[in-house]
Amino acid sequence: MMNRFRKWLYKPKRSDPQLLARFYYADEELNQVAAELDSLDGRKDPQRCTLLVSQFRSCQDNVLNIINQIMDECIPQDRAPRDFCVKFPEEIRHDNLAGQLWFGAECLAAGSIIMNRELESMAMRPLAKELTRSLEDVRGALRDQALRDLNTYTEKMREALRHFDVLFAEFELSYVSAMVPVKSPREYYVQQEVIVLFCETVERALDFGYLTQDMIDDYEPALMFSIPRLAIVCPLLPAHPRTCPGATAHMACEIVARSSSGALAHPPVSKQGVISALLRPLPELPL
Repeated sequence: MMNRFRKWLYKPKRSDPQLLARFYYADEELNQVAAELDSLDGRKDPQRCTLLVSQFRSCQDNVLNIINQIMDECIPQDRAPRDFCVKFPEEIRHDNLAGQLWFGAECLAAGSIIMNRELESMAMRPLAKELTRSLEDVRGALRDQALRDLNTYTEKMREALRHFDVLFAEFELSYVSAMVPVKSPREYYVQQEVIVLFCETVERALDFGYLTQDMIDDYEPALMFSIPRLAIVCPLLPAHPRTCPGATAHMACEIVARSSSGALAHPPVSKQGVISALLRPLPELPL
């Protein structure tokens, strides 16, 4: 009774632009959609059920977006690191990823199997349960504060947000890694090395006249073959200032030797030795 009276007396205005007020109404809308979804028999009205699920996920996106803004404002120095996101495929990094993660966490916590990945789902289920509990704590703390003082972030609320942020970041990495291929730190490092190697190869090829600037500007299809071949052959040539600087040669050899994927890795070391032996007797001009 007291909570109902306090809600009636202190409820923020819908037009209030403050974050806690915006959260209050976004969370209220989410609860209304969830209640309607729970009371609906999806077998009798599948079209309405599909519409409500879409609306529910949109409301989840909105609530999480406001929570993120609140965290940026009240715990800016304590946000969980998310450097791992650079390893995600481009198609994964979109604005409604957070809502999908929340939906996935609730499904896992309820015992569902995600995309027929039983082992991964079982491994993530404890984290999903902890995350959903933490999110409920955060929502409760924010709703309560919205009915008290829109201008104050209590220490209890900050602590709940810190805990949730850490759990959400951990779940984000685990969930996305289970659903799509995500490069390991070693694979990501090798990719960066390949980028540097190809850039230096293009620069050197332009200096020596092997390629022209027009070919680069016009995205000449032949470059797809020419640049990797130049990058591979370069370290196999006799040591020579005009053919390949020592640092680049060393980098290319390391990449070819260590990488376990991609076109650069396929020629076995024995074939590299054969190519090197064939190139060694050639004079400078053919090289």
